[in-house]
Amino acid sequence: MLRFAVVTALCLGLGGSAIIVFTRHLNTVEAERTAAKHAQFLGQEILPEKLRASDFARPVGPSRRKQLDRVFLRRVLLPGTVLVTLSRRDRLVTYSTDHNLIGRRIASASRTKQALGGTVTSEVTSIPVPGGEDGSLKVLRSYVPLVLARGKGVVAIHQDYGPIEKAARATLLPVAGILEIVLVLLFALLLPLLVRVTRRLSRYAERIQHQALHDELTALPNRLHFRTEIARGLETARGKDSSLAVLVLDLDRFKEINKTLGHPSGDELLEACAARLLEAIPDGALLARLGGDEFGVVVSMTAGEASALAEELRGALQAPFLVRDVPLVVEASAGISTFPENGVGVDALLQTADAALYIAKDRRVGVVVYDDALEGSTATALTLLSEFRPALERKELILHFQPQIALVSGAVTGAEALVRWQHPERGLLQPGEFVPFVERTGASTALSDYVLAEAASQLRSWLRGGLDLGVAVNLTMFDLLDTSLPEKISALLASTGLEPHRLELEITERVIMGDPQRVREVVERLKSIGVRLAIDDFGTGYSSLSYLKTLPVYVIKIDRSFVMGMGANESDAAIVRSTIDLAHNLGLAVVAEGVEDEVTLEELARCGCDFAQGYFIGRPCDAEAFWASVSDFQDRREASAA
Repeated sequence: MLRFAVVTALCLGLGGSAIIVFTRHLNTVEAERTAAKHAQFLGQEILPEKLRASDFARPVGPSRRKQLDRVFLRRVLLPGTVLVTLSRRDRLVTYSTDHNLIGRRIASASRTKQALGGTVTSEVTSIPVPGGEDGSLKVLRSYVPLVLARGKGVVAIHQDYGPIEKAARATLLPVAGILEIVLVLLFALLLPLLVRVTRRLSRYAERIQHQALHDELTALPNRLHFRTEIARGLETARGKDSSLAVLVLDLDRFKEINKTLGHPSGDELLEACAARLLEAIPDGALLARLGGDEFGVVVSMTAGEASALAEELRGALQAPFLVRDVPLVVEASAGISTFPENGVGVDALLQTADAALYIAKDRRVGVVVYDDALEGSTATALTLLSEFRPALERKELILHFQPQIALVSGAVTGAEALVRWQHPERGLLQPGEFVPFVERTGASTALSDYVLAEAASQLRSWLRGGLDLGVAVNLTMFDLLDTSLPEKISALLASTGLEPHRLELEITERVIMGDPQRVREVVERLKSIGVRLAIDDFGTGYSSLSYLKTLPVYVIKIDRSFVMGMGANESDAAIVRSTIDLAHNLGLAVVAEGVEDEVTLEELARCGCDFAQGYFIGRPCDAEAFWASVSDFQDRREASAA
């Protein structure tokens, strides 16, 4: 009995030890698999749109490091993730959330090679962390390949292994004690203990899985989950020979709310919108947040049924939202694609739904069901939009300048900056070919910032060369809704050393009347800086003169349609003369646009117009050709006078 007891104890002890080792191994394998899946999601869905190829070329500088810190803090460093590093092919760390690691080589050579080959791998390791056990922390490190447009790199994501190990230790160590004390009870106790451990690990894995497939803010399924659900819906639709609809819904002017009230208010509004949409969708449909202010719905419906559903969802958002005691009215646009009419795969359905959404927003019609007849120019517009931000970075956008002269002296007093896109394949694109599309995206403000900076730089060069003039730049509605615009202008003037009165900002009547109260606040602050303000295309809008006279405006620009018609249409001539008199009575200067012949120029001078610009004076041209154009005009004037 003694020998049996001893042998049995040893066997059970070894068996228990083997069970402990094997179970802990399973824990590690499962944790590695889950961590790898979570890391793969980050690498494929979140990080590519946030990172640049230059982030892997060399250790990032302080400015870019701060930008990446904000991105990783908000989108990647979720509970349980303790460290993220970016490294290139030679294992040099180009960025890390722990800045001390930047410039070092810490990654595994073999796993880096596997990642560069396209394989996601994980390993359990320890990293030095102050305050941890023995100054280190046990983590699951996942190596994820990241392929960008101009290169590739490796993202190493470190997740805390402590919770898994703690659960395993708390449960499995008592098993060893029980084996030593009561051999007979070991089997009876072992099974429930293992079940309990499994449940704990399962719950932990479920939490990670939920984070990988759901949006953190709204708790709705995310884009990855949405794509998976579309794929499942397609399989079902093929089997039943039925229809499947994909709806992409986008909130109109949400970026304005974010800029005006701040991101916390924007997040609160998104949560409220998600709750309403969730109540409005029918049974069997999946609602997801695809990112930003964009939501998606996949449901088994025909195109007509999906269109009706989209209208219901838009209607659910019509009642005002109360966000931090501010009532907000939200509108939405929706694009719809259906299987099999618009595509038979996930990517095709999403692409056509996005195209339909773009058309709905562009035409302001609310809901659009995709049709092949819509493709044409829309495809071109979508392509240009995708190329626009890289074009800004590559400085493909250039400025042309059109001279303005004083009618009394004939001297050149200023230049209007006009943007062009030197597209590598399509050639020189005029503003009408891309600006209207850009203005409907978040890139509008970036374009204005670019034009302001380039115009200020060119003006500084002209002033240093001894030329005495100013420059005018057009602003959009989005610029005037940006409450930080005055601070941007102040910083630009300070960095270039320009006198404020040399910068003229042009706004149209349509822009002014879009939100008069907010525009007035921004305009007043711009006036306090000392920049000059002009109303462009005057006479084509529907603004109130009583409102306009209260704005701190320096000049009004008569629209070219009236100026060009002065010689042939007495009504146009009367409008021009009346506008000049009105402006002078209000103490404003007047610029006439669209002067194309000498007769019109002389008539404007007789009417008392202050300044003029047009093809007769000089066509828009680059900075080098600007003064050649002006000199040609002066020569023609002198020849005419002689």
